[in-house]
Amino acid sequence: MAEIILFEHINFEGAHRHLFVSDDDLGSAYDNFNDITSSFVVVSGEWQFSRDANYGGPDSTIFGPGLYDWVENVGVPNDSISSVALISGG
Repeated sequence: MAEIILFEHINFEGAHRHLFVSDDDLGSAYDNFNDITSSFVVVSGEWQFSRDANYGGPDSTIFGPGLYDWVENVGVPNDSISSVALISGG
């Protein structure tokens, strides 16, 4: 099973969300996690971020398993993620 964990702050701190499937709108009432991600952990699978809901706007590179303690270190602007796509795996 694929999994990614999004964190509100740098260094895996603050509120967090576990995702197991793609989410086209992190700003939905369920998630309420739009534009606040500063770090993330890819537990399994390959994931890609978009700046806008419904996978609009520029896309990030594809990220595989690893610890990403600061989004800007990997080319993702801070607090810019609005949708997350599971590209492959688990």
